[in-house]
Amino acid sequence: MMRTPVRNGRGFALSALDDGRRLRLPCPVWHIVCGAYFTHVQGLGMSRTHSAALAAMAAVILTSAPAMAETTVLTASSPWQMDNGTDSCSLKRGFGTADNPALLEIERIGPGDRFYATITAKAFNGLAESSHLVLKTGPDGVEPIADRFTVADAPIEGGAKLTALMFSATTWNGFRKDGQLPAAVTPEREAAITSLIVSWGDKAVQLGTGPLGKAMAAMRECTDGLVRSWGLDPAQQASLSARPVPKTSPDTWIAANSYPFGADNRHRPGLTRARLLVDASGAVSGCKVVDNYGDAAFAATACEQMTSKAAFSPALDQAGKPAASYYEASIRWKVRRPMKQVGQRRR
Repeated sequence: MMRTPVRNGRGFALSALDDGRRLRLPCPVWHIVCGAYFTHVQGLGMSRTHSAALAAMAAVILTSAPAMAETTVLTASSPWQMDNGTDSCSLKRGFGTADNPALLEIERIGPGDRFYATITAKAFNGLAESSHLVLKTGPDGVEPIADRFTVADAPIEGGAKLTALMFSATTWNGFRKDGQLPAAVTPEREAAITSLIVSWGDKAVQLGTGPLGKAMAAMRECTDGLVRSWGLDPAQQASLSARPVPKTSPDTWIAANSYPFGADNRHRPGLTRARLLVDASGAVSGCKVVDNYGDAAFAATACEQMTSKAAFSPALDQAGKPAASYYEASIRWKVRRPMKQVGQRRR
């Protein structure tokens, strides 16, 4: 079942023009299962925000049959927009027509190659999280860069809804299946990408982004500004010989029975993403919730528990000396309802 994303306890509507709100993307890594409660915490390296802009649309929708897929090609209907937020950086661009709109967001919460992609489109209506779906880059489009995603409703003016696909964190080189880090993304690789392709079954949607080189260069300038705002040196962070490493598994940072039940006791799911500042001793010196979907209590619980339980081996600078740095963590909140007890009949 698709649900409308909720951020900081508030719902939002994606306007056909511009509602200034944001979509967000989860990507689970670690899991906790205990009794009726299910949470999972993920450790990510780095990433960034969003507002929506679907302005006067002018596009061409074509149908072809590469690899037995019916491909809908949507051309850009707006220029790139950079959102230099206080906690994240995101690039947004509209595609398609007023009758068949789409919106792309590329978001980072810090420097590095990782990013979150959220694509909202009418063509995705009817898809579910059980759908087998992949995200590829064009023109090559050989190996997918992401295949894990969350589906959400995005209401638009007039009472209709679009479907948003919020992909797990990835890079322009994807992720290696053996768990090792992918090759570093170069400016040449970014400039060679001219489209993004979402494919499922015998269908596909292609967004004609044009070369991404200049857009991603602007993204790097923005994330460098983020690092400075945290009191860190972007040049030092880019040249670290080691990043902070958790001393304990992140899935132990949030107690499995810590779901913050509200007064309505509705058992709603949620997603919280936070950035931890880690000092040169490996201690957590600060916690900032960057995104929170669901009850506001999720954010308070996340920072309270991670600040008290998380500990790290500190980052190391180029000379191998301990240095202050940062770490990103995400928690997905769910309640696993207990099975009903069936009593024995009396004879």
